Amino acid sequence: MSQKGKCSIGVNIEGPPHLQPGSTVEIKPPEFGYQGAWYTASIIQRKTPISSKRFMVQFTHLFQDEKTGKRPVRMFSVSHIRPQLPPLRPRKFKQGEDADAYHKNGWWEGVILQEWNNGNYLFMFHSDNQWPKYVEFGVNQLRLHRTWFNGYWVPPVQESELAVEEVQREQEYNEGDLVEVRNDEDGSNRSWFAAVIVKPVGNKRHLIQYMTLETEDNTDFLEKEVDTSHIRPRPPDIVVPDQFVMLDQVDAFYKGGWWKGVIIKVLSDDSKYHVYLATHEEMEFKHDELRLHQDWIDGKWTKPSPVI
Repeated sequence: MSQKGKCSIGVNIEGPPHLQPGSTVEIKPPEFGYQGAWYTASIIQRKTPISSKRFMVQFTHLFQDEKTGKRPVRMFSVSHIRPQLPPLRPRKFKQGEDADAYHKNGWWEGVILQEWNNGNYLFMFHSDNQWPKYVEFGVNQLRLHRTWFNGYWVPPVQESELAVEEVQREQEYNEGDLVEVRNDEDGSNRSWFAAVIVKPVGNKRHLIQYMTLETEDNTDFLEKEVDTSHIRPRPPDIVVPDQFVMLDQVDAFYKGGWWKGVIIKVLSDDSKYHVYLATHEEMEFKHDELRLHQDWIDGKWTKPSPVI
């Protein structure tokens, strides 16, 4: 650590290449809610003395402060650290095959249950902390599960599996663009709020103005500076069914934002529903307070992922 509040890359140390300062790795945090997933991070330095098996790391996405965009430096044992698996080509999977699914900024361990007619796969998470337990993923969101053992990947990574790396452009936003902004103050239970881009402020951050949240004195809509990673385009309008059915994945309009949930009960008048939100709350919503859930993945909108 060079200065208070700042981190610098430490000096070279003895050990495997992936544990050298500046290396990109994958980490499985032991904390509740993150067990069963691997997240990308960078090695900052080894905890002194040199014989220590603990490392200071900084995650790529996890634990990022929404207001400042800063990511704290955390300490992890070498038993929770492995090299970053290289990008792999999309592949076909077999029923019962162990796989990892990219979900909520991490690679979650699980198993393939079934291939759908659209080419996607029904995936079951191994972690008991993940909800919903069964989710549909496309081939670009899946990879074959591998274990890092004694300095080797098991099963080995074949050269024919490696993907041709492409330079991906970060989503660009301009003044006046209609967007949605993620609220992370509730932890991993995300909600999205309609907003408009006021202006870019540099360092991958934008000044936005909410369209549903007002200032404390209720004189204007709230403005806030947010990181680009917390912004997505406004979802396209898709046809809303005349009636939702059990287990439809939806967004429910609540407290000025759209909260992800699942229909768990259709009431007798067919215009109201009980929705189990990602906050683990069950609430009642009218038909016009719901929309079908869509995911923004790799610069594209995907259809709602069914659960069973």
